[in-house]
Amino acid sequence: MNKLSIKALFNKRIIVYLVILLILQCLIAYSALLVFDALPQSITGVPEDHIVQRDSQRGAVNLIRMQIDEHKDIPIQQVIDNLQPYFGYPIHVVSIDTTLAPEVKKEFDQYDYAYDETQDILYANLDNGHMLVLGPILMRDILESDVMSFGLFLFLWSLFSAAIFFILIYFAFAQFWKDLVNIRQTAEQLGQGNLKARAKSAKSWLFKPLASVLNNMGTHIEYLVTSSQTISHAMAHELRTPLARMRFGLDMFYEANNEQEKLELCKGMDDDINELESLINASLNYFKMQQNKIELNLSEVSLTKWSNRLCNSLKLFKPNSFKLICKVEDDIALIDIQLADTIVTNLLLNAFKYATNKTILNLSKKEDLIVIEVDDDGPGIPINAREKVFMPFSRLDNSRTRTTGGYGLGLAYVKLIAEFHHGSAFVVTSSLGGARFIVTLKSGA
Repeated sequence: MNKLSIKALFNKRIIVYLVILLILQCLIAYSALLVFDALPQSITGVPEDHIVQRDSQRGAVNLIRMQIDEHKDIPIQQVIDNLQPYFGYPIHVVSIDTTLAPEVKKEFDQYDYAYDETQDILYANLDNGHMLVLGPILMRDILESDVMSFGLFLFLWSLFSAAIFFILIYFAFAQFWKDLVNIRQTAEQLGQGNLKARAKSAKSWLFKPLASVLNNMGTHIEYLVTSSQTISHAMAHELRTPLARMRFGLDMFYEANNEQEKLELCKGMDDDINELESLINASLNYFKMQQNKIELNLSEVSLTKWSNRLCNSLKLFKPNSFKLICKVEDDIALIDIQLADTIVTNLLLNAFKYATNKTILNLSKKEDLIVIEVDDDGPGIPINAREKVFMPFSRLDNSRTRTTGGYGLGLAYVKLIAEFHHGSAFVVTSSLGGARFIVTLKSGA
């Protein structure tokens, strides 16, 4: 999904959310007005409508009474008719015995004034057997407006309320939305096969860890896919040599004239089959380790005893007149002994192949890290090839060639096992002039 379509979708959602918010605001406003109007005066502090109207018209009633008293020679109705042009609502006089609603009659008897809310009419006693009637008086009560007016009020109230609320929400969550879109785009690109896609650094606290996790996951997936592709190509290349020898040997077997020659060819093909089996087993073990299907079996070990055992077991594999020096700090470590054996064994056997006369093994413990260093006086490793040597099936083109044997998995094993122990593996230049392989293992990983 491109940026344009995301923006269009975002704009549509804004409109939908705003309409929903307007409807909700209308319902909230109407409910709030109804509830507020139903509450007693003791809570709201707002007097009831009939009290407000009764008290607000008291002055008008007193003025009419004064006019009636000043013009006693004129009939009361005529005085009222003369005053009518000065009022914006009807006024007239009726008998004091006129029937009133019970609640209005009760108020009238108590105050000589009464306001009828249902008809918007004010009744006042004139003390002469007559009752003054004012109204219907126009009211500006929003709850008594017609549907159109009340609906317009609710809409305007909700529009301003929703707009302000939405603006506040937008500025509060705009960054969250941008970070979420950024993460989603990256996830979609990764899902479509673009393993180099990475999310921009999130600015919001909520999605910052998620962007970091997604980028780490993308890096790990890219590494696994690249590694798998490299291994697949390398395996195909490694398999060609024994298969080609077997095919050549089979052709020669059919053309052989004596039994001795056939036996030699059969032995050669048997060796090729063993080599294929060994290659497949080594590759499967590497894949198993790479997919974290091997669990660490941690145990305490003395570095001195452990190194002495390894060095003694490998003496048979070192060339004649070759010097192996073991320097060990006497300490206790918590490691997977079998996997750690594989690290030291591979590093020393690798040194035996390429060193000229000497190899030095250094074992030490620094805080919670076990440091394994193997120096040799061989040709060394160029800087631009120091990452490559840890790739499976990789070999250098100089003196470290395939003539030394193996499949190029030894150092790849070393790096994987080190990472299993939450450590690392790398190579630098040795003080002996060759290569120095350094492996760190976290004790008790």
